[in-house]
Amino acid sequence: MKLVLTTWNLEWFGQLLKGHDRTIATEAKRVTSAAGKRLQALQKAQIAEEIRLIGPDILCIQEGPSTGQARLLQAFCDEELAGEYVPILRPDGDRYYIRGAQGIWFLVKRRRLDLLQPTLLPIPKWWEATERQSRFDPAQPGEHGATWPINHPAYKPGRREPEPEDEEGEPLPPDLGDREHFHYRHPQTLVCRIGGKRVDFVGVHLKSKFSGEDYEPAGRIRRALRLEERAASEAEAATIAAAEQKAVEARIKISTEAEDIRYYIDARFEDEPFPAIFLLGDMNDGVGKEYFERRYLFHDLISNLQGDVFFARRFLNHALFDYGIDGETDYRWTVRFLDAWEPYRDPKILLDHIMFTQSVVGENAFEHSPIRVPPHAGRVEHAAHNAANVVFERSEDQTSDHRPVSVDIEVDARVA
Repeated sequence: MKLVLTTWNLEWFGQLLKGHDRTIATEAKRVTSAAGKRLQALQKAQIAEEIRLIGPDILCIQEGPSTGQARLLQAFCDEELAGEYVPILRPDGDRYYIRGAQGIWFLVKRRRLDLLQPTLLPIPKWWEATERQSRFDPAQPGEHGATWPINHPAYKPGRREPEPEDEEGEPLPPDLGDREHFHYRHPQTLVCRIGGKRVDFVGVHLKSKFSGEDYEPAGRIRRALRLEERAASEAEAATIAAAEQKAVEARIKISTEAEDIRYYIDARFEDEPFPAIFLLGDMNDGVGKEYFERRYLFHDLISNLQGDVFFARRFLNHALFDYGIDGETDYRWTVRFLDAWEPYRDPKILLDHIMFTQSVVGENAFEHSPIRVPPHAGRVEHAAHNAANVVFERSEDQTSDHRPVSVDIEVDARVA
């Protein structure tokens, strides 16, 4: 038996399900025109069509409705998807710890519920694991939990910027210090039990907090300097420096989010020798990715998540490692993004990923796990995305600005 695991950042899907403009919640208005309503009905229909073309057994959605709007996702599954999929929800009183208007959700194909027995890991269980894994002084508690400490270059004490308020999602951590960080959108872990063995699917949508208003003015200056072949004025240099400072702070924050995820993965290895773990979602590396990595950070986000190759058993394989190179064409990209910081770089970038532990690969995988990822199992769903979007006249009306990523998973015949 084969299962299909898919991750898809569905651009402002929650706003679409509310009947609002597909943009940030503080600016979105209800769509009232007949033409706008027809377009939104078509978008929902084509999103459902794209899902059917892919046929995922487990679908992780980013930018879904906020956690208080789960009924909208349920209605989409019942109506547009004709009841073929079930959203996996938390019981009353079990918080998601996702702030803002963009939720992380898992949909499971209804006919796979008995096989997968899916539930969501309680978030305090995550905190317990990361706290245990981040104990560097045996006499002190671990550094990570609901929040964790963070420092920035050119650190400015007492100037913590408030988190954005859009009246959606869940409350922020109380009394958050200016040297603390947290998951604005906490990872959601779908725990399945296949043949009596546990499999974790960790869905993430990391939060860069580095928006267009932060970098676009400096990006315009950088482009002008390049075209005009001149040096920056004092004011221009100050604008660029301020944007670089903010970008580095944002990238450091997102790197600590990756470290927190890695603590959870490493803690699972302390619980059992061969855990089956999948990590998937939008890693959201941010604008000017390579620029800031090569000049300031000297690491990239995916390497942080994959782990240390010297601890090979804990290293995560990437689903697209053996996919997508055809001559000089590389199909390993999920979004077209004209980088305001480095406009000369290829606009096709890979923001959406699926990774997995070594225990689910290789000829002997079934000795430790009920599932196995065969070679050449991963792909970007270009064909399904293009087919579903052919009905739209404008690219900005398409199902999403991101393309889905999938991986095929074989199930041990003894438990299928």
